[in-house]
Parts: sequence; C-alpha cells; structure tokens
Amino acid sequence: MKQGDDEWLEARRLGVTSTDIPAIIGVSPWKSEGDVAREKQGLTDQVDDPDRARRFRLGHALEDVIRGEDVIEHGIKLRRVHRFIVDPERPLLRTSLDFERVGERTIVEAKSSKSRDWDDGLPQYVEAQVRWQMGVARYPRAHVAALRYGDRLVCFDVEHVESTFEQLVVIAEDFWQRLLAGGPFEESRESVRRAWPLDDGTIANADPETIEAVGSLIQTRASIDALTDYRERLEAAIQTRMGPTTTLLGPGWQVTWKQTKDREEVDYKQLALDVLGRLDPIDIALQTARYTTTRRGPRRFTIKEDKE
Repeated sequence: MKQGDDEWLEARRLGVTSTDIPAIIGVSPWKSEGDVAREKQGLTDQVDDPDRARRFRLGHALEDVIRGEDVIEHGIKLRRVHRFIVDPERPLLRTSLDFERVGERTIVEAKSSKSRDWDDGLPQYVEAQVRWQMGVARYPRAHVAALRYGDRLVCFDVEHVESTFEQLVVIAEDFWQRLLAGGPFEESRESVRRAWPLDDGTIANADPETIEAVGSLIQTRASIDALTDYRERLEAAIQTRMGPTTTLLGPGWQVTWKQTKDREEVDYKQLALDVLGRLDPIDIALQTARYTTTRRGPRRFTIKEDKE
C-alpha cells in the first residue's frame, strides 16, 4: 500500500505504530496519549489538515535527499521499504520503515529538523520510534540520519534491546485496552485545547475527583502568586544594591544586569493609519475588508471563588 493513502491510514489506525509510541509513553513534543486515542477512534480528520499534509509532503520529499547524503557519508547503499509491517503473532504491533541498508539488516530512519531537541544527541521520541520499528520488524539495529538546518547531517546508531521493546509492548497493550474501554488517557494542556476548542454553554456539577483537583489548583495558584511576589521583591532589592553595576560576583554565583543592544522597530499600526489616512472612505473600507479575517476566540479557563 502507498504511504498516505486511505488504506495505509486505516491500517495504521487499527494498531499501534512507531509514530504512536512516543506519545503513548509521554515523550512526544507534539502529541499526547489522548491525541493518539482520538486518532484511533476516528475523531480527528488529519487528511483534510493542509498544514499536516504539507509537512508530510516536504518530509517525504526530503527523505530521498537524506538518503543520498547518508550514502555519500557511509558508503552503504539504501533501498526504500514499501511494505507495511504487522507482527504476525501480535497484530496490534505495526510499523512502516523509510529505508534499509543493502546487504545488512539495518533500518535507516530519515529525519529533517530545525529543532534544538537534537543538540544533546538522539531525542527520546526518535529513539522510542526506532526501537519500536526494530522490535516489530525484527531488525537488530537502526541507523538514524537527520538533516539539521538544511545543510548538516547527523547520524546515530541504535542496537535492538529485546527487554526494552517488550516493555514498550506492555505499555502499548495497556493503552489499547484503555482505548477499547473508552479511557482514561494522559493529556497535555495543548491536546485538551485541540480536542475541545468550543464550549456548548452547559453547566455540570463537579464530581469528587474534580473537586479535589480544583482545590489543589487554587492552592497551587496562590502559592505561585506568593512566590512570584517574593521573587520580584528580592530582584528589586538586589538591583537596588547593584545600581549601575553590570556584574555582581558572589560565592558560587554571578549576577548580571546588562542592557541589551538597541534595535529598530517599525510601528506598523501607525504606518497603516498614515497610509489609510490618504485614501477616501470607500477605498479605506475596501482595503480594510481585504485584510480582515475572522479569528476564532479561545476558550478562557477561569476559576471564580465564592466570597464566603
């Protein structure tokens, strides 16, 4: 099946894949476990998301560029892997591969990124992905080739560890059992906002667990406010002692209070007003309408305590 077509997407939805596992174990910077659950339940329409479609096209196009650079770097030919792999004994376990090295059992995963996640080595979410690939496809090793900032190739080699893979399988099976039972799932603040961007105007009574959570949140916010106020007073006291001093030295620490470089800024709002001011009312209305869009209002999360 062709990557990206309806058959491929449906095959992915019916099991746990290598791109799901980082979110399920909580190391994905983009998705939560709840996001994955909604995808499996068919509650998110990824096919019609133009931004996601563009990222998929660009990422897929860059894979061949990365393959060419990796061949030059290591002198080992690569071939694309077109098959969709399902574990014959545990069909829940599924994966797709980018490439494999010709003449050896090594997965090659191609990545392109401008993220600083790679500064300290192979990111956890990529390691989780290739460990899942190795376990499901039964390859002994994986090679990750990442194109950073468009002109720098960094590579990492990962050996298969069966015990680590089996631990991932346990987590994946637990997720699937909860999926069949309707939850619960781990969420992030961003994933919750994506899942429920609109309210319906209804009112509900809180259950005991939510009452406890709201009480803890109220206490936490109060503690943060108190600590923020204390921090600001300490900073003001230290800055008062420093006056015009740039650097303050102490036992095991250094405090700097240094002016940053000046920078030029364009007041686009005033510029627009000045330009529009030269037009007649009809042209102003036409130009304003041309650049006016409707932005959906966000849901504001507030807590109002009883005065008593």
